[in-house]
Amino acid sequence: MNIVKLFQEIDHYLFGLILIIITLGLFTLASSDQSGAALVVSQIINIIIGITLMFVVILMDPKKLFFFAPFLYIASLFLLLFVVFFGYESHGAQRWINLGFLKFQPSEVIKLTTPLMLAWHYAKNDGDITLKQHLLALLIITIPFFLIFIQPDLGTALMISFVGLVIIFVAGLPIKFISISFILFLLSSPFLWGILEPYQQKRIMTLFDPFSDALGSGYQTIQSMIALGSGGLIGKGWGNATQTYLDFLPESSTDFIFAVFSEEFGFLGVISALILYLLIFYRCMFMVTRMQDTFSRILSLGILMSLFFGLIINLGMISGILPIVGVPLPLFSYGGTSMVVSLISIGIIMTLYNNKTLIAN
Repeated sequence: MNIVKLFQEIDHYLFGLILIIITLGLFTLASSDQSGAALVVSQIINIIIGITLMFVVILMDPKKLFFFAPFLYIASLFLLLFVVFFGYESHGAQRWINLGFLKFQPSEVIKLTTPLMLAWHYAKNDGDITLKQHLLALLIITIPFFLIFIQPDLGTALMISFVGLVIIFVAGLPIKFISISFILFLLSSPFLWGILEPYQQKRIMTLFDPFSDALGSGYQTIQSMIALGSGGLIGKGWGNATQTYLDFLPESSTDFIFAVFSEEFGFLGVISALILYLLIFYRCMFMVTRMQDTFSRILSLGILMSLFFGLIINLGMISGILPIVGVPLPLFSYGGTSMVVSLISIGIIMTLYNNKTLIAN
């Protein structure tokens, strides 16, 4: 690895912000992990792997991303199919591939390969983007959506759909078609409700009144809101999150880790973390707006939207605004696949920005 070239091409401002967020997540994980240092050590390894791959991507010729886009997308679909038939089941969901020495989640990978495939599709047809191209793009989204939905993983399936629809809209889908699609979605909502798992239906219903099933589907939401509120202005201090230590808050190292952070560092800590996220998104959006070709613009925007929706959905879950759908907080929650994919994604934005003139020409 060319260290001098890497130092020149890495965005120091963005990389610094990412390191701060990762460090906050690591310290929160250390305080929430009651099983010793196993999770912390595992997460440190995940971070090292993710940063190393991010560096590799930054130094990569971005034209290789365009060339390999269809192959990476198809490979990720095969991984999702493998999960359907042979996946590792945990907490009532079959979402992982267990290789013995590690478990990884292909649905996290598809968050990256779907925008990559959509960017390839629209760049390939640049100058001749018709309704047919938009329908093909919808097909690119629908296949992974279905394979993830049946795991079941409603949160990731919806995230991929939202990101894909944003990309299609930016690519020039007529507003008339969007309006008709929205009306059809509303009309089909009774059918969609019927195909949801019973526990998913309960989670949506308890969104409006979590206390209607306080010891069942509303339990996680109630405990998360207690953790959020009990932090007060400045929090209880690191390692003093009683909701976690008394084992009231489930999934405190993954989906609800930010509730732990809120209880420990309070309102001021939450605001500081959100400012860091906003600065990351602002810097990434600055890079997106400077892209000079269709492939770079669509891919970088899709990646940014995937990270943004991950933040919004996770914060919505822990605050009781959105149903619990099992979406990790990017760069913060414990999880190897999520951490590695998030860091690779930011590396892709950096390399596209660094080579924007070369790609355009």
